[in-house]
Amino acid sequence: MSMPYDYNDIVHQYFEELKPLFINYLRSNFSIDYDDIMDIYADVWVDVRDNIRRGMVAPGTKWKAYILKMGWNQANKVATRRVNIPSIDDERFNRQDFENEYLRTKEAEKSIYDDLQLQAVLAAELTYIPDPCNKILKLYYFEELTMTEIAESMNYKTSRSAITTMHRCMTRLKNRVKDAVRRLGILD
Repeated sequence: MSMPYDYNDIVHQYFEELKPLFINYLRSNFSIDYDDIMDIYADVWVDVRDNIRRGMVAPGTKWKAYILKMGWNQANKVATRRVNIPSIDDERFNRQDFENEYLRTKEAEKSIYDDLQLQAVLAAELTYIPDPCNKILKLYYFEELTMTEIAESMNYKTSRSAITTMHRCMTRLKNRVKDAVRRLGILD
């Protein structure tokens, strides 16, 4: 069965072009943070590749609509698993507390990027996190391989397996860094 589309051509033409639109579209319709949106975006492109390979993409497909619809469906699944956060109209919602917490979080995030001690902890924890996490994180962030290349390099069956492993590894690394900075008394 011949495919009406070449995945590499589609990625080359639309991946960067649609990213800002995709991010804004999901942010305006769902309460999902940026990292989750970027995970969804990566998953959508894995699904696009799979759908093209299986011949499930019709000729004449409107790629913008196709990508946004797939993103909507995946974001909807993520959003339905989230804890119900009080809306602004909810009597339990305290706008001042929300804004104060937001500002504290943003200030803490900004200071983390400038703190050499925290950077050293992150580097140490990345060095000592065991494989496959050490390898997959270095391949992705330092060697800048795609998830498909990582899957091939690490003998995963699909890039989706590599994505899942990377997410688990990032969670482990975040927890290790949090524990280390608490032990060192750098953060509360």
